[in-house]
Amino acid sequence: MLSTDCAYCGGLNQAAAQICVACGDDLTLQPSSPTYDPTRGWQPLIDPNRPLAGFAPFGLDTAISETFSLFTSNFWLITRIVVVIVAPFEIFRALNFAEIASGWELTVWTFLLAGLCKVLVVPALIYALMKVILTGREPGIHESYRWGLTKLGKLIICAIAISALQWIGYAFLIIPGIIVYLTCLLVYPIAVLEKGSVTDALARCFELTRGNWVPILGAQIILGAVLLVMSAFGSFFSDGTMFWPIRAAAAIVGDIMGQTVTVMSLVMYLSLPRTSPSGHTVLSLTK
Repeated sequence: MLSTDCAYCGGLNQAAAQICVACGDDLTLQPSSPTYDPTRGWQPLIDPNRPLAGFAPFGLDTAISETFSLFTSNFWLITRIVVVIVAPFEIFRALNFAEIASGWELTVWTFLLAGLCKVLVVPALIYALMKVILTGREPGIHESYRWGLTKLGKLIICAIAISALQWIGYAFLIIPGIIVYLTCLLVYPIAVLEKGSVTDALARCFELTRGNWVPILGAQIILGAVLLVMSAFGSFFSDGTMFWPIRAAAAIVGDIMGQTVTVMSLVMYLSLPRTSPSGHTVLSLTK
């Protein structure tokens, strides 16, 4: 009987099978399958009903520890993905520091460019980390951005939508804005890794975060405190009196460290489906 091995778990499947019987991975996206489509490439398949080995159920302690573990173990991969996009932007900003500080037009354009850099980096970074998590192999920078660009349109719309919702929430006595912020923390990994529309992504955010706002807020406060200390230290090198290469380098380091927010959102996305609104584990971590 013709058969094919799953490239992810090694399970034996019939040649006509599209889903691995052992782990649920998509066999049509694997080179070992006779149905492999080389034009589609590898996809970081996510099945909320299939737990990933190594990820504990969501909690304040696990969110912090796994975020820093994933960030530090993939630091150079994250650095390469971030630098290739933000370095030209930060050099431009450092060279035009005085003009940006004094002119509103250049300030607005700088703000928009910073937002564009973020939505370019995020899908590539999520793709790269998911490939490491699922296969143990680091993807190339070109591969990560080529895949990430396919998600760019949806991601931009999501970014605009959650920004508008947050501003509306902050206009109503702050608290609704904080709730919107906590609810939408997972919107980027959801928009990148799951199918569906922007409204589907927002609904999925509410579904996963409901009942977990307090530990999510705690994790964000701890991470924010760490980033605030680092930002205060980096501001010394970002002063306008500093030589521009030093300002640019400090800003790039800040952009790299700022990706801990993206890493935490991915960690929460992968761990929250294993936890019920009451905080009890609902899925086993065994494969």
